[in-house]
Amino acid sequence: MNTNLALPALLLSGLLAAQAHAAGDAQMLRVALHADIASINPGVNRDANADMVLAHVVEGLVAYGDDLKIKPVLAESWQVSDDGKVYEFKLRPKVHFQNGSVLTADTVVWNFKRYLDPKTNFQCVNRYNGKIGPALQDVQAVDPLTVRFTFSAPAPNFPMTMATVQCTPWILHPDSLKADGSFNAPIGTGPYAFGGMMQGRQLDLKRFADYDTLPGARDGYAGNKTATIPVLRFMTVPDASTRSNGLLSGDLDVVDGIEPATMETLRGQGIPVQVQQTPSWLVMQVQTNAPALQDVRMRQAIAQALSLPDLAEASGEGLYTANPSVLVPQSPYYDARSKTWPAYDPAAARKLLAQAGYKGQPITLLVANRQERVQAATIVQAMLAASGINVELKVRDWASQLDLYGRGQYELAIFGYSARLDPLLMYESLIGDKKLEPTRQWDDPKAAALLKQVAMEPDLAKRRDGFNQLHELMARDIPIIGLFNLPVVTALRPVVQGYEGWPAGTHRFWGVTKTQP
Repeated sequence: MNTNLALPALLLSGLLAAQAHAAGDAQMLRVALHADIASINPGVNRDANADMVLAHVVEGLVAYGDDLKIKPVLAESWQVSDDGKVYEFKLRPKVHFQNGSVLTADTVVWNFKRYLDPKTNFQCVNRYNGKIGPALQDVQAVDPLTVRFTFSAPAPNFPMTMATVQCTPWILHPDSLKADGSFNAPIGTGPYAFGGMMQGRQLDLKRFADYDTLPGARDGYAGNKTATIPVLRFMTVPDASTRSNGLLSGDLDVVDGIEPATMETLRGQGIPVQVQQTPSWLVMQVQTNAPALQDVRMRQAIAQALSLPDLAEASGEGLYTANPSVLVPQSPYYDARSKTWPAYDPAAARKLLAQAGYKGQPITLLVANRQERVQAATIVQAMLAASGINVELKVRDWASQLDLYGRGQYELAIFGYSARLDPLLMYESLIGDKKLEPTRQWDDPKAAALLKQVAMEPDLAKRRDGFNQLHELMARDIPIIGLFNLPVVTALRPVVQGYEGWPAGTHRFWGVTKTQP
């Protein structure tokens, strides 16, 4: 555990001020993080903060644009064989890594072989090794700028899978590893280079002067990524009041996760606040392997004891949208079936509890010590208590919750999933064999078979039907309880200009400028 996370707010405030005065103000953008990033090794032991920070350092072959279409980044173009099994990507010429080396097809091949190696512990390896969708059987360099990927079966979602903002197969230079093969530090092709970190304090990125930018405008994780600010400093500030005070004092430049009440206070003091709606999803994970929750009637009772609209309103004061489904109302796959869910009915919940033989024994609810999540957990606890369900809160730091999540060691847990820009990516994160992957929420052969079917379906209408069949099945099995979709609420000092949110909900600090106050 990071002992620095327990530093008193006053001491943290002093550290912020000391760091602020030590740097030329316009030369550094100071961004508050609620906790240290999980890892600097892309896609390995990752979390949303790690994905966001490292997206400034490393790039993939393709990426989502603002319009959620998949666009070239390190690839210049690609084509797929008539049978859908073979993809050829043509790379952009003369793209430089941050150590001066030039990107080649051989480097791309090296990266994918590394990701497929079980020793790497790439969190999304199952999307490429055949456990989820067709297996990537071969990756080869056709010529210095052409890479050929061969699959065991048609792979219509390969570009989409590579474009995901969660554990993208980023292209690293081999010098990112030490001589013994262990990971050292990321060397990528992005607009910023890794500059070092102090655990519990800060992580620095430095502008890459020789970045090979694309023409045009900023566009999601594709497009023009011209960086202007010399240093991005991501500062670990767990305390919400310290973050807000740091913004007002000028010791911090960017703070997200702003509470509704705090949002109005900041606006009243001249601090701009942006609200970006996203598919990010706050959920209550349900460990179906836990003895107290193996009976589906227990899980259905918990679902019926929760009034999701009241929970969303009490938690977000109008900012949050209640939603039990992977599908969001803005999605082309959303329809009337997406609203299917056990109705709020405490009396029915009590009957189900009695049928399941529940005698009031305590059930633990794990939650990270983030103000907004503890607040949601407390409201959930009260709602469940009203139906006779005895819940004990188990508050831990974020790193500890991630560890318990990774091992599947919890009963109930409040957990946030960052925005998956296609429902398939979210369902792939939820469905699977818990024995092989303890992070999976839904271990069910019917769901797995349906997921496999929809993963191979290119037709939009048929995909919509498949996704909604999955949701209707989830509403019966209750392997997870979606609570509400989360916007990204970001406050920035007035000296910060050019920042724009986008549907993925992640920060992008290329194209951002900062003036001397």
